[in-house]
Amino acid sequence: MPPEEKDDIELLKNKLYSRAHTQKSISDIRAPLSPSTAEAPVSWPPSAEASGGQASSEHTKSGLLSYQESKQKMSFATKFFIGSLVFFAAAATAAAYIFFGGGNVVSQSNIDLQVVAPSLIDAGKAAQLQIIVGNHNTTALSLVDLVITYPDGTRDPQNPGTALSEQRISIGSIAPGQQIKQTAGGIFYGQEGTQEKVPVMLEYSVIGSNAVFEKNAEADFIIGSSPLSLSINAPSEAIAGQQFPIDITLQSNATTPIQNLVLQGQYPFGFSVVSASPTAQAGGTFWQLGTIAPGASTVVHLVGSIDGQEGDQKVFRFAAGSNTDPTDTTIAVPILTVPQTITVHKPFISGTITVNGQTGKNISVSGAASQSGTIAWTNNLTTAITNAELTLTLTGPALDKNSISSPNGFYQSQNGTITWSSAQDPELASIPAGGSGSFQFSFASLPAGSGGVLITNPVIDLNLAVQGTRADPGNVPEQVASAASAEVSVASALSLTAGALHFSGPFTNTGPMPPKVNSDTSYTIVWTVQNSSNTIANASVSAVLPPYVKYVSANTSDVAYDSASRTVTWSLGDVNAGVGYSTPAKQADFQVVLTPSSSQMGSAPPLTGNASLTGQDRFAQVTVSANADSPTTLLTGDQGFQSGMDIVAPN
Repeated sequence: MPPEEKDDIELLKNKLYSRAHTQKSISDIRAPLSPSTAEAPVSWPPSAEASGGQASSEHTKSGLLSYQESKQKMSFATKFFIGSLVFFAAAATAAAYIFFGGGNVVSQSNIDLQVVAPSLIDAGKAAQLQIIVGNHNTTALSLVDLVITYPDGTRDPQNPGTALSEQRISIGSIAPGQQIKQTAGGIFYGQEGTQEKVPVMLEYSVIGSNAVFEKNAEADFIIGSSPLSLSINAPSEAIAGQQFPIDITLQSNATTPIQNLVLQGQYPFGFSVVSASPTAQAGGTFWQLGTIAPGASTVVHLVGSIDGQEGDQKVFRFAAGSNTDPTDTTIAVPILTVPQTITVHKPFISGTITVNGQTGKNISVSGAASQSGTIAWTNNLTTAITNAELTLTLTGPALDKNSISSPNGFYQSQNGTITWSSAQDPELASIPAGGSGSFQFSFASLPAGSGGVLITNPVIDLNLAVQGTRADPGNVPEQVASAASAEVSVASALSLTAGALHFSGPFTNTGPMPPKVNSDTSYTIVWTVQNSSNTIANASVSAVLPPYVKYVSANTSDVAYDSASRTVTWSLGDVNAGVGYSTPAKQADFQVVLTPSSSQMGSAPPLTGNASLTGQDRFAQVTVSANADSPTTLLTGDQGFQSGMDIVAPN
């Protein structure tokens, strides 16, 4: 580089970095600033792009308008966003106020509900419960009610004869921070040591709302000493159809006599009372036991049977209390109720009794006739039964013991039993699982009035006992047994006789004797009815007259004649037991006229058709009947009648 150029550069460099020169230069080149309203478009118009960034004034104006629209759009979005933030802040503020300040919201956690009761309450004595309600909300509770549910058997302290199951106490409103106390109570009953509960529900509303809210609590207590204790001694299991005992013991724990003591039993479906001691009322469910002294006890002995399926659990309930009305078969003031559960099992080996094709507990048969019966048995176990034995006992005053028989059983007349064992049938030595069989027997009832005694409402009892030995899973022999029974109601023995008279009787009869062809001869027809043991309802006798006989009249309004069917009917109504035996027989007479035809010459023609008597046995609940042959012109027993007067003679 030439020396002169180097000097110029150094001179320029010195001026550039000189402090005085720099300040003067800056102050010289600065220009005063002022606000500008010029706005630049966000993008170049197409014409500007085409011209290398230069645009016409029209295109510039268009760009400015587009920018103005974009600015307006951005302004609306910003406003919407800011509005959303404000709304959210307001909502958060309101929620915080409601949550922390309370507002008009009620929380169950801010409501106290306590039920205070004695831990031990003696049965039969009034006890009080205290209920405390506290409102710790900032809003009042309105329409407040307390609903108290009492245990079964609770009684009203103001009226011990009235049951108390539920009580509603209206409180009204509870102010914020207020605490209220309510008292309730009852007379509680139950077995000593039984734990009871008293649930209490608080119902309330909030001002401005129709909803009903609830808060629940309960009190627990134990029944203390009772003036009366009741214990039940019964098997926990019973065989279906087999009798079993139940003993109910009532023990007085009171210091004074308990008067008008009563006991009531509530039985499950399928239970039948066989006997009760002392005698029970209301179908074997109610006992009036009178007065029981302090410390004394009394026992009710009950025997019954129950039907059911395998595994059925049957619940019995026995309630004790008092009642001053001897005609009322309910408990006016209960003291305690005790349940007893019995499980039903199917018999290990079962038997059934059939008489004349009928089975069941009650069977009706006709009187004074031989009855055929069948004993059927089944092994219900999954294992074999050995040495099975069946014993049928027949009893009853109407039984003809000399008529009892069985083709393959042994009848012991001393005690009226038929026995079937392996000695009579080797099949009974070992009965396989599910094995079954049957035996036949027969018996009859005594004729009416036999031995000079007329039996009213006669029955014959049949009781079957079945037993055998099984091996349990441990191969230990175990006796098993079952039973079946049937009560055979013997229907009354009705009898009907039909006779004819000409020379005697209530009517004056005319005409030739013997009767002659084409001539009229009148006769009196006599119907006689006897009834042995049971009352017969709606009894009637009827017969159809042959075409050559004409009906005239009767001596009673109970006899009517229907000319269309030519039927004579005698309506007896009820025929009492003993009619014709202990009291006179019933009799009806009516008059007919015989006009024999030549075809009947030489014969003794019937004067009526066969007579039939029907009715309903009120005791046996069966239809009974009797028949009588047609009376003819052969008037046996009519005074004045002579041999040959029955044969139709020529005119």
